Amino acid sequence: MKEFFNIPIPHSLKADSDGYAFLSWVAGHTLLIHDSEIIVDFQSCSFIEGNLCAVLGNILESLKNRQNEIKIENVRIQVLRVLARNEFLEGFGYSFYTPKFYSTSIPYKKFNLEDETAAREFFALELFGKPGMPQMSQSARKAILRNIFEICVNAITHAGCDYVYCCGQVFNVKVNPKVSITFVDLGNTIKANVNNYLAENLSGNEAIRWALIDGNTTKAGNEPGGLGLKLLQDLILYNKGKLQIVSGSGFVEISEKNVKFIGQELDFPGTIVTIEIKLGDPNFYILSNEKQNTSNIF
Repeated sequence: MKEFFNIPIPHSLKADSDGYAFLSWVAGHTLLIHDSEIIVDFQSCSFIEGNLCAVLGNILESLKNRQNEIKIENVRIQVLRVLARNEFLEGFGYSFYTPKFYSTSIPYKKFNLEDETAAREFFALELFGKPGMPQMSQSARKAILRNIFEICVNAITHAGCDYVYCCGQVFNVKVNPKVSITFVDLGNTIKANVNNYLAENLSGNEAIRWALIDGNTTKAGNEPGGLGLKLLQDLILYNKGKLQIVSGSGFVEISEKNVKFIGQELDFPGTIVTIEIKLGDPNFYILSNEKQNTSNIF
């Protein structure tokens, strides 16, 4: 007879300290589970930020790979609509159809190193194709798309995992509409990689701080290095968006105003990157080396 493990999704699951703490608890407590029945219980959940399906999905797929049976139960209708629109439910045997009248989701996907063309086309359509996304030159858009795929590449090469998972959500609210997209891998943490490379004992926050410095990398030669976030940090600064990085005991949040080194009590066994971009941004973005009459942004 199979053993059971219950994952009680909280009342509200957001990309904040509480949300990442819960996902860290789930990831940590399920790492060694094999041949069991996993109940993902949404009975208490009335709100979930769809982009966090990337994290939950990666955890659940890793459980499936260890011969665990996944059951999603007690999902309220408003949450069902979110999980159906972003195509999260399909991979876990839960059938529910909802019309996709509004482009409010970036579908739940996973990418590996061979998926560069498909990944760039996906993000060009599903992210930059959303209404209200910041306008930019063709060169700037290509550079941002390359930067986004570098997150996938570096997560795979640094973390030693096969796939990076992503999912996104559009929040069409009257005040500060935004789009959030989350990337996640369950592999070596930034703290482990940086400390191994530097032969130091940096905290999770200190390791992320080091990895965010342009030019810092734990890779040698011509291999991809760093977090691949320099251009995205510039976009976040001017767009007044937000960038969150969770890895091990580290949790760092970058916004227009400041950098918060928040940290976590529970380690996340991998890395989460969440990018929040404000919609309706009146700026037009170009690269600093482009010769145009418009003021150089990047």
